[in-house]
Amino acid sequence: MASVLMLVGCAPRTGHVPADLPATLEARREIWAAIQPMAAARGIEPGFVYAVVKAESNFDPHARSGDGRGLMQIKPECWRAVSSLPYEPTVWDGRANLSVGIDALAAIKQSLTAKGVFSYPMLWAGYRYGLVYVGARGFDPSRIPRPSDPVALELWSGAVHPLAPPL
Repeated sequence: MASVLMLVGCAPRTGHVPADLPATLEARREIWAAIQPMAAARGIEPGFVYAVVKAESNFDPHARSGDGRGLMQIKPECWRAVSSLPYEPTVWDGRANLSVGIDALAAIKQSLTAKGVFSYPMLWAGYRYGLVYVGARGFDPSRIPRPSDPVALELWSGAVHPLAPPL
């Protein structure tokens, strides 16, 4: 299952343009409420996942960039590596997209932990670029491109909770 995750990142590398209008407060609350139990059950900090959703899709469940789709901008290869559900049309279901994205993060975390290199910046890089890519760079942050998106840069810099959850 994790082998495909090692080959490809789950989110598009370039060209992502977040939705023009941020999601409503109610939509962000629903996303936050869905993330918390899923992330906690898989051993991932919910605030980290919430920030990934912001960086990848600006909370837009219909976002698309390259091959990435939905809230977590999941590519078909990544989806198939962690889910038996059909990619289309399920990728557009916000809860399913979150669940598969969090499963992918958990698989990447497990692999990084087994290699003795887990950190949240490496988790973000593994999700974004793929484990083979970050591994080929020795899991060395100075050899992995810094993101330009402000929230992604916070994640890359080690902030596990760069956004306040919606209240």
